[in-house]
Amino acid sequence: MAIGIIMANKIQEASAQLVPQMQEESGNLTLLQRQFNQMMKRVNALKAEQQQRKNTMAILKARVQKELVPLENETIDLKVAIVKQLDQAYHESFLHKKEQEQLALFISDMAFSLVEKYGKEELIELHDRYAPKTYAEAALEAEANQMAQNMFKGAFGEEKEAEALDDVERTKAKRNQRPLEGQQDTRQNKSGAKKKTKTQLEKEEAMKVEVSNLSKASRRLYTELVKQLHPDKEQDETKRAWKEEAIKEVTLAYGNNDFFGLLRLQMQFLGNRSKAAEEEREIQLKYYVKLLSDQVQELEKDAAQHALGPEANLLYQFGGSPKAVEKTIRREKKVLRDTIQQLQSELKLFTNPEVVKQFVKQLKFR
Repeated sequence: MAIGIIMANKIQEASAQLVPQMQEESGNLTLLQRQFNQMMKRVNALKAEQQQRKNTMAILKARVQKELVPLENETIDLKVAIVKQLDQAYHESFLHKKEQEQLALFISDMAFSLVEKYGKEELIELHDRYAPKTYAEAALEAEANQMAQNMFKGAFGEEKEAEALDDVERTKAKRNQRPLEGQQDTRQNKSGAKKKTKTQLEKEEAMKVEVSNLSKASRRLYTELVKQLHPDKEQDETKRAWKEEAIKEVTLAYGNNDFFGLLRLQMQFLGNRSKAAEEEREIQLKYYVKLLSDQVQELEKDAAQHALGPEANLLYQFGGSPKAVEKTIRREKKVLRDTIQQLQSELKLFTNPEVVKQFVKQLKFR
């Protein structure tokens, strides 16, 4: 269960009330009318699910951004401070050449990670001072290795790392993972947007045509409904009051470009049509059913992308019932606070030459 389930239930109830279905009058509905009803139910169900996802993700992102990201940023700043502190220790005379080599490897490795993951570009110069390759060269190599792994995975259906990668390069190739979802990727969009394919451009053009057609259809529906529902033409006071409220809803739906809201209102008057008008309506329904079918495909695609995208990771990490979310957030905050306390202690200890020497000795066994 995702958080916000009560809100989602209310949305689903409201959606169910707004489903514009054909009402069965004196006879059975036609096949096309039944298809229309089924499509509308599916669209409303998918829209309710989509809204539930948006509500859930909005709550999770807000909490992560407010409660966890500041703590995560604090840990990052402390790691940067530790790297700079070790840089100072490197130049002290208490370290032997071999110890300096071990410390240099650690400093360059940690600096690369902080630049790659969090965009701490201030450490690039420090990295290049200690590493055998510049940051730009190492980053390009890591990207090439990742691309090769992705190609291998696509060809053989499983992910294996190239045997040519040694332990250090394997570590670098995996550094694109972030500890917390919801934090901005500082490297995003640096290379600019990718050029759209011919298929994507054709689809966008087709969508523009559909939107234009839908807008025209909405205008026709609106004009027709205004004629039918105008209260000035109604003599009965009860019906006049109802039509006054109905015309407000029609105007609101048209103002919001809510085609299917207008269609819902139109369906209430189908029973008063002549046979010729009903035949014309069937022709219109074919077009409406096609639009609904396209909309179902887009909504299902959105759901699939959500299940496989970065938001799914956030939901997996922090989602659940409200009680479970609260427990997870508290646990993550405790972990981050403990990490901050540990890093603060390490930063203070690394001002002691003996501690640095002992730390470097331990690096040999990692």
